[in-house]
Amino acid sequence: MKITICVLCSVLCALLSLPVYAMGEAPPTTEVIVPILEYVRQFGHSGSGDGQFFYPNDLDVAMNSFYVADTGNNRVQKLDDDGTFAYQFGGFGTEVGKFNSPVGIAVDFNFRIYVSEKDNDRVQIFDNQGNFLSRIATGEIELKTIHDPAGIDVDLMGNVYIADSGNDRILKFDDGANFQEEIGAFGYGDGFFDTPLDVALDRNQDIYVADTGNNRIQKLDMDGYPVFAIGEPENPDIFYRPSGIAVDDRFIYVCDSGNNRVKIFLKQTGQFVLSFGKKGTGPEQFDGPIGISIANPGRIFVADTGNNRIQEFKLSY
Repeated sequence: MKITICVLCSVLCALLSLPVYAMGEAPPTTEVIVPILEYVRQFGHSGSGDGQFFYPNDLDVAMNSFYVADTGNNRVQKLDDDGTFAYQFGGFGTEVGKFNSPVGIAVDFNFRIYVSEKDNDRVQIFDNQGNFLSRIATGEIELKTIHDPAGIDVDLMGNVYIADSGNDRILKFDDGANFQEEIGAFGYGDGFFDTPLDVALDRNQDIYVADTGNNRIQKLDMDGYPVFAIGEPENPDIFYRPSGIAVDDRFIYVCDSGNNRVKIFLKQTGQFVLSFGKKGTGPEQFDGPIGISIANPGRIFVADTGNNRIQEFKLSY
């Protein structure tokens, strides 16, 4: 059933969530209609065979297919919508087409696959069949080298955003892998980061960052200026090591990895909507979930990393 929360309760939820807003101004509260969460299914289990995973860190959903950064197996797997194995590529190594701890994955509108490698300090780009195209690698930007790249996303213009976690910043490249700008630096204030592990873009090119070391989520505008934050470094009760983030037209979805749960907030205001999950191996339970991806209408896919599987959920009203 639909649950309508009055404006007063919305204010209370916002206060309990302790969001921190740019320039000290809290956005107006909004009447929140809490959606119904439904567990749908899971697929995958521990192993190195087709459709099996070893510490999958991230996934992306594109055209009814799943692209999974199968981190512990140093490969990418593509699965069909029903979870059936389609193909894989990669394998351990430092040469092109190989991986060393692939932890982030994104698929653009041309179905190019971007894979960030933590231990090779680079992002490789592949076609939809897994053939190597090009790379964004150490030494290829002027400011500093990439160090421990983590989450990655591509906006509607084809620009690539990388959570350069080892350098506490977000890097932006154009669709030709040319460096554009860096966003942020190490710190605790608005627009600063501590080991950001994921980044997501919405249709307006607003930027959402899992500011993991600061135990918060930050929303920035398309120019990199802070809009608001959810959580704060001094109060880890909202999050503990949030490591994955996704957005759609309405919500921000966060893998609150250290608390083994997923939390959902309104995209426009940062107001809390709902939370689900706890430590465990059963349905709707997690063990250090890291990656999250959204497919319309209302489908949520979570890389349940420690349980070596993908879980699917659905929101409805």
